Amino acid sequence: MTHQPKQNDALKTADNMVDVVCQDCGREFRSYRMTLLGVDKPISHCCPVCREKKRREAEERERERLKAEIAQRKNGWRIESGIPMRFRISRFETFKPKTNNQKTILELCKDYADGFPLSKGASYKSLGLFSVGVWGLGKSHLACSIAHRVIDRWVGGTRSPVIYTTEPKMFARIRATFNKSYDSIAETEEMVYAHLINVPLLIVDDIGKEEVADPRFVQRVWFSLVNGRYDNMLPMVITANLDPDGIEQHLGGNRGNEATFDRLYEMLGGEFWELQGESYRRLKNGMPDKQA
Repeated sequence: MTHQPKQNDALKTADNMVDVVCQDCGREFRSYRMTLLGVDKPISHCCPVCREKKRREAEERERERLKAEIAQRKNGWRIESGIPMRFRISRFETFKPKTNNQKTILELCKDYADGFPLSKGASYKSLGLFSVGVWGLGKSHLACSIAHRVIDRWVGGTRSPVIYTTEPKMFARIRATFNKSYDSIAETEEMVYAHLINVPLLIVDDIGKEEVADPRFVQRVWFSLVNGRYDNMLPMVITANLDPDGIEQHLGGNRGNEATFDRLYEMLGGEFWELQGESYRRLKNGMPDKQA
């Protein structure tokens, strides 16, 4: 009995190829054949055009999967970093400068974040922002925008490349370790310093905002922190409502110890940047600005 091939059957040819009708588009094309258990089969049932289309679609699905996975990981980093809920949506694009000074500082912070190295941050300079007598100029907004941009750019790793904290929160975290028993599984002071000293970028906001009863405690904490990051060649971003002289006194200069400030000053490349203007919080609520 003679077998009459149907439309989807493969036809043998002398050059070891067969004519096949594409199962996706119906276009006829030629495919290499293989023999399996005495039966000739085409290697592919899809024409080159449809195969290429499927390959592109598979690659796009994989890109979208990876994109979603990375977005989920980085959202976790934002939470892990300590960025406050108020500033989770703060970006450079949402900062609205009112003066040329604020425009300059905004561009400075953008350049800092865009230039931050993606290999642990070693040897990168630190950044210091301050304002004197005026609150609500956006220093925290800019500091968190730097954190977001670095997280957006960061590749690899399982931990957040940024830790954001305020000086009061940092002090409270360290004090909380003082009453822990030796057999406790709670965080120790050494663990706090290890965390803060080794993260690629540490941001400490609101330096000197609150008076501390024990200046020796302030001096000890800041020396441990700055000296540790200085030795590890890792940068910091700091903000303060004190001028550089006030920061120096706060870090120990008022007790004749300038070692902490000297190291910090070197890490900053000898530059502090002053943010000037009126409190945007007061402007937003129609209140006159108040100089402290």
